[in-house]
Amino acid sequence: MWPFKKHLQISNLTDDTDKWSLFDASTADAPMLVRVNTAAKRWAQHPSLNIRVGFAIPLNQPNPQGLPDSAENFAVGQIEDTIRSHIKSSGPAIHVLSITTGTFKEFVFYIENGDSVAHIHEKLKMEIMSHEVQCMAVHDPEWTVYSSFQQ
Repeated sequence: MWPFKKHLQISNLTDDTDKWSLFDASTADAPMLVRVNTAAKRWAQHPSLNIRVGFAIPLNQPNPQGLPDSAENFAVGQIEDTIRSHIKSSGPAIHVLSITTGTFKEFVFYIENGDSVAHIHEKLKMEIMSHEVQCMAVHDPEWTVYSSFQQ
């Protein structure tokens, strides 16, 4: 049946598959900045990357009227690097979104190995003392969250 979607080889998923675009959005209460990995679009709905994992980091100094201050934003940026490292070491994965508000930052990935999520979350909670690390993983073969942020 046509059209067939040819999927990329999962072995070709490397760290250089990142190309980020930044846009402003807003919630009912406050501004929001969203970084979208536009290079992930070619991987969207790949059958091996059907688990969406989100790591939310509530801010220690929430600012409902705006965005985090520069010091906390920097600290959470370092947490992002740690999360990316752990996720990438667990198997094929792609970081697709980073969402910033005045109350939290969230990092969204699509991954192959869902069995690793609980272990990674526990490891992050032990390593990261400056902030709480929340985690959620769901089966999302349609990449619904990523698709909702496509412009």
